[in-house]
Amino acid sequence: MLSVKLLGHERVAVREVPDPEPRGDRVLIQVKASGVCGSEMGSYRGASEHPSNTGHEVVGVVVDAGNATRLNVGDHVGVHAVWGCGDCRWCGVGQYTHCPDLRHSGGAHAEMLSAPEHVCLRLPKDVPWDDGVLVTGDGMGVPYRVSQRLGTVGGEFVCVTGAGPVGLGNVIVQSYLGAEVIAVDINPYRLELAQACGAAHTIDARETDPVEAVQDITSGAGADKCIEAAGKPETFRMALDVVRKAGVVMVVGEQSLVELNPSRDLIHSDATIMGSLYYHYSDYPAMLDLYRRGLPIGDMITHRFPLTDAAAAFRLFADGRAGKVILEP
Repeated sequence: MLSVKLLGHERVAVREVPDPEPRGDRVLIQVKASGVCGSEMGSYRGASEHPSNTGHEVVGVVVDAGNATRLNVGDHVGVHAVWGCGDCRWCGVGQYTHCPDLRHSGGAHAEMLSAPEHVCLRLPKDVPWDDGVLVTGDGMGVPYRVSQRLGTVGGEFVCVTGAGPVGLGNVIVQSYLGAEVIAVDINPYRLELAQACGAAHTIDARETDPVEAVQDITSGAGADKCIEAAGKPETFRMALDVVRKAGVVMVVGEQSLVELNPSRDLIHSDATIMGSLYYHYSDYPAMLDLYRRGLPIGDMITHRFPLTDAAAAFRLFADGRAGKVILEP
């Protein structure tokens, strides 16, 4: 089969590799579409070759069901990117992100993929493959879980820092729930995408002080909630500065050390800071219902490439000239 190989230093190859071997505890999936994620950029730009590829948003058709009890050959499936052990108390209630032995899937930018049955999500056959990548992956999963944690109600001001795919997904979900969304970025192309995805206001932080702009938009009150989706210390700081008194900052952009003054940022502002990782496997039925009711999650997709053009797909994404990019074997 063909599989993407990340070679480091922004080099990508597509190579012939052996098909995954059928195993009794796994199903074999013919990949129909996979999504390029911002979390893959570290490996793409890194100095060393990745063992395979970092693809983890994927949908396809079961071609070998092995010993599966819920899935059959021909079923359409997505794959939950967080692989819980399947046996602990957290996995028992479909909360794989809390599993003490979790691991993250990879290698999805390929023609075939094998996965344990318990991480597969049955995808209705009328859902398009590209939308399916989002409905079962980061694109909708991360913002859906964020929405459940935040409990957004109509009319609230929600500021989203970072308009990459995860930020755009949050713009779509929060707008759909009735929030007045403020999107902040330094990329004019992605700010235009954010507006197309439902943002009521966009702020180019290169040209405008985002704290002053949010204060102006909210008549001095600040945003009710802020979703940090850029994964940078300066945008985390920005989120703390734009949220109102007793507001909530939700962090979904992976990052390391940041500056935090408990007295200023928490105690005297009465603020809440939360983090959220991916989505729960048990969330999927509700996510699918939301998509069925018209959540336009596919609006963030801007480009589709054949798998053989993976190098061009990664380059376009890395340059910030795309929203969600889909690879199609």
